[in-house]
Amino acid sequence: MTNQSVVVITFTESSKAYEVLSDLRQASAEGRIDVVSALIAEREEDGHLHLAEGSDATIGEGTATGGLIGLIVGLLGGPLGMLLGWGAGSVIGSLRDIDHADNRETVLGDLSARVAPGTTAILAQVSEVTPEVLDNISTKLGGTVARRPVSEVLAELEAAEAAAEAADREARRTIRDKRREERKEAWDKRVADLKEHFKR
Repeated sequence: MTNQSVVVITFTESSKAYEVLSDLRQASAEGRIDVVSALIAEREEDGHLHLAEGSDATIGEGTATGGLIGLIVGLLGGPLGMLLGWGAGSVIGSLRDIDHADNRETVLGDLSARVAPGTTAILAQVSEVTPEVLDNISTKLGGTVARRPVSEVLAELEAAEAAAEAADREARRTIRDKRREERKEAWDKRVADLKEHFKR
């Protein structure tokens, strides 16, 4: 039986992340593990998290724009992430954002908190029969591995999407109510002005 996981592997040296990603690519080609998608992200000392660029920094087509890892990046950096206060564009974190996301009670908060300022991380979706393959590849170069079941990540993404939709509906309702009130006030003023005009 295989386990589907979202994995965050952190390193204090960015070069080690590239080495491990290369080794994971090789292990996946050999069938020892199935790396569905992976990318490298670096959190700067000021807290900003940037996605590394280039084919040596990803595994899988469209990793940053599609699939589960792409959804996670999109949540943290896209419109939904902005709604939740977690960043914008390809910069998917800041010190303020860490405070929002550093809630280890949530899957995304836990994964985000593991990428501390000054570290480099591999974010990956993997299917593995045993954790030893990934663990051995990662830890031999000083990586720290954290796993979360794909089912937990998907459940939280769905909950975040539902929350965003609810917030959007509430925002539209509030805007509608405000416009209705403004029209009523304008109407009431016109009626009052006409009454005042005819009193003369």
